[in-house]
Parts: sequence; structure tokens; C-alpha cells
Amino acid sequence: MSFLYFLEHLSVAFGAIAGVLAGRGKRVDLFGILVLGMVTATGGGTLRDLILDVPVFWLKDPNFVYTVVVASCLMFVTARYRKTPLKLLIFADAAGLAFVAIVGTSKTLSLGHAGIICIVMGVTSGVAGGIIRDVLCSEFPSIFRIDFYWYATAAFCGACCYLTLHLVQGPNPVNLIVSSALILILRLAALRYRWRLPEFRTHEDTHTVSEDKLPPVA
Repeated sequence: MSFLYFLEHLSVAFGAIAGVLAGRGKRVDLFGILVLGMVTATGGGTLRDLILDVPVFWLKDPNFVYTVVVASCLMFVTARYRKTPLKLLIFADAAGLAFVAIVGTSKTLSLGHAGIICIVMGVTSGVAGGIIRDVLCSEFPSIFRIDFYWYATAAFCGACCYLTLHLVQGPNPVNLIVSSALILILRLAALRYRWRLPEFRTHEDTHTVSEDKLPPVA
């Protein structure tokens, strides 16, 4: 078993855990939890494989489905009997992002695509599952909110790191470890210190004065 294959199973497991925990307070049953776990864990990889026109990874290897089911059920049972801190959701989501993004970058590179395509597919792999999860939970996708702090940005930095290491020393499991760790650290640090990109504001948003703040008419 290659390290990349192991890393992909880790990404699926953490994605499933994040999907299950996102269902807290939504009053969903076990089936709903399995759906949330499945789409969060496999959504990004599925979109990646469809775009790259290769067999979808979990259809080709059903072991990934078993990983999702086991991780989701374990989290479902654990959450019913133990308090699940918000930090667990944050870490699971960050770890899932890190592993999925690097797996996506590595797989795209192995197919001979240009570096920029590898970065795009890495970021897409990392964020797509969370977008689908948020839509199913009737929430505005988290990655588009300014208070979500370096989600896609962390994946972008990790994908660039992986490509750089690959150019310097060629294929090496260390590349996967270092670039995944970079994404995880950047994501958690961004949450801790509230790093975010500049907010989009138009000229009108910046300079328009609301009517209730206008001086009274004499």
C-alpha cells in the first residue's frame, strides 16, 4: 500500500467526521448523517476525477466507501454519548482539507498536467466537499465568507509547496507530509489569528452614506 493511498483514506475519514459534526443541531437521522459524511468526504475527489476524465476513485475502489461508513458511524455513536467540542470539528475539517488538497494536486501531477492545473485541481478537491455539505445543510458556503479565514488560501499554499518540492527533489513521500502539514498549520493559524483576504467592496459600498446618517434638512 502506497503512502498516497493511505493519505487518501485519511482524507476520506477526516472528511466524513467533519461532515457528521456539521450535522449537529440539524435534526438529521443516521441516513442523513451518512449522506453528509459521504458528500463531504468524497465530493471534492469525485469532482476532480470527473473533470480529469478518470475513473472516480471510490467507484474504482469501494474500500473508500467502507472508510466513510465506519468513520461516520463511529462519530455518530460517539457524539450521542460524549460532548463533541467545536475544536474537533475545526481540526477534522482542516485535516480533511489538507489531505484532500494534496492528494488532488499529486494525482493531477501524475497525469502530466501543467503546474497551474495541478494547483487548481488541488484547491478544488479540497473545498468542493465542504461546499456541497453546506448547501445540503441550507447554509451559505463557508469558503465564500470573510470570517472563514484562509480555507482555499491554505489549500493553494499547500499545493504550491507540493509542486515546489516535487521540482526540487522529485517524487517523495516527504513532499506529501510537508505540504499537508503546511495546509493544516496555515488553516489553524488563520483561525487562531483571524487571517483573511481583503473583502470585496465596490466604490459605492465604501463611499455611500446611508440616508439615516445624512444631516437633517433645514
